[in-house]
Amino acid sequence: MPTILILEDEPFIALDIETVLEGCGQRSFVTLSTGADAVSWLKENSPSAAIVDPRLSDGVCTAVARHLVNFDIPFIVYSGETESVSELEPAFVEGHLLVKPASPEQLVEAVETALNGSYRRRKSGT
Repeated sequence: MPTILILEDEPFIALDIETVLEGCGQRSFVTLSTGADAVSWLKENSPSAAIVDPRLSDGVCTAVARHLVNFDIPFIVYSGETESVSELEPAFVEGHLLVKPASPEQLVEAVETALNGSYRRRKSGT
């Protein structure tokens, strides 16, 4: 079963994401609330996909976004901000933007699309 990394520092939003994932049969996920914890976790683990809030309690998670891009891990940028997150960190442009609050159906669709590889970066020449 694929593992999904959830990076969210608001406990109720994290719980909501977990509940939605469990509701669609996804049981393997790791929820972290800081970029520092995610960087440490990613050194030892490779998720199938990630749901990332770009702004966490310890700042903008640029190192996480860069890691996901460098290791070709599809990710969803789950943000309530209306300004472009790519201005915070260009690597965020490689993720699929899903604006908070999203419906459970939108979240499930985004995760399924990420797991199916549709959000993976297109390599030049392919």
